[in-house]
Amino acid sequence: MGFLKGPKRGLAGVSAIPSGALAVILLIVFALQPLPAIAGTQMPLTRSRDGHSLAYYKHRTFKAVFEVPGNPKMWPAVILVLTHNIASLIGHGIRTKIILVAPGPTIHFFMPKYDAANYKKLAVLRRYGVRMLACHAALVAFNVSKKQLFPFVGVAYPNGVTYLLKKQAQGYPYYVWP
Repeated sequence: MGFLKGPKRGLAGVSAIPSGALAVILLIVFALQPLPAIAGTQMPLTRSRDGHSLAYYKHRTFKAVFEVPGNPKMWPAVILVLTHNIASLIGHGIRTKIILVAPGPTIHFFMPKYDAANYKKLAVLRRYGVRMLACHAALVAFNVSKKQLFPFVGVAYPNGVTYLLKKQAQGYPYYVWP
């Protein structure tokens, strides 16, 4: 019955893929699509099932502020999800203002010394227009200079949490990863 006893068979004898694995595969496939291929064609303004249309964003900007997750195992998945979703927004012709803030010890995710493996992925997010900011108070506490961060990372003053709350008060939805 289960995967331990052998694969389930679907139509025409094709092995079924667990829905979670299929979702991850689709997410990876869509996230790897280059932005010029998506942004080069303007997608039509269509209605979704709940009745809202993409026309809502014709004169509006999609704004959001995200907190970098504290779990290092989640970080690559967060980068992938953000890249995919921002590429989708841009592909639909939606203007974006997205900010990624690293409070506390998560500033290390923006340092080549600790996270060189994700440099190119973060650079892609920057090219998509995502602002990345490291917490000033954490830089001081960990004795880290701005020169030790990736070149495209700025600093959130006076600290990351205050900056997140300020942006939330300015109308940016504030998202914390689980």
